[in-house]
Amino acid sequence: MDVVWLTLPVGERALRALGARSGAVIEDHRRPAGMCWLVPAGTAGGTRLPFWGDAGVGAALYVPGLEMCSERLWWRVRPEGGALVTSAVALRAAVIAVESAL
Repeated sequence: MDVVWLTLPVGERALRALGARSGAVIEDHRRPAGMCWLVPAGTAGGTRLPFWGDAGVGAALYVPGLEMCSERLWWRVRPEGGALVTSAVALRAAVIAVESAL
């Protein structure tokens, strides 16, 4: 899997735009605060959008436990019902829509 990181304001809007099409999302309030989407392997790299952050090869990702309740790190959208990954195409479209609205 690849990871796409968005700032909190952009992530909030992208999550609303995706709705039920979003897979699992990790919200992380450590510095810098943001939201992480899991997308299929090989689909996050090469995207050049102002708000799109590809974690890159070898990057570390903190993953909360399913029952973890922390003010700094939690599942915004839990990985339940088979919805783990988000289509990179759908996420890209949501980010582009957010960018055009700003």
